[in-house]
Amino acid sequence: MKRIGVVVSAAVIVVVMIGALGGCAPTLGQAFQKVQTLPDQGAVVYIYRPSTFVGGGVSYDVRANGVVVTTLYNGGYYPYIAKPGEIEFSAKTESTSSVTLDVKAGGVYYLRGTVGVGFIVGRPHLEAVPPEVAEKEILETKLIPALPHP
Repeated sequence: MKRIGVVVSAAVIVVVMIGALGGCAPTLGQAFQKVQTLPDQGAVVYIYRPSTFVGGGVSYDVRANGVVVTTLYNGGYYPYIAKPGEIEFSAKTESTSSVTLDVKAGGVYYLRGTVGVGFIVGRPHLEAVPPEVAEKEILETKLIPALPHP
């Protein structure tokens, strides 16, 4: 009987690992491209996640003031066009991470997402990154498709 329990446990671990490594990410689009034209009084916040092996299969929604703006995948970026003002960006799996940006018209901002070790699933981490760091990291990312509108 113990043998069956060990086999079942091993099978569950394999299935979980395949899901974590393979993920269910959509096909990401083109390599990074800067937004060329902003709407009047608009700004751009590049939300990106460098590609890493650790937590590679974990994705999570990123919210701006409580509204989902993208799902952040390993190796992806999303150009979020924002209106000026304070915007709280947040992400949640088994824990929550958030950062608030004071967005100015015409501004360009970079928000890096990563995944840390969690108990059940990876923990998201968001942080504002200076342009001199982000502009190098984001070059290796690909466009995340826009979320479908309901």
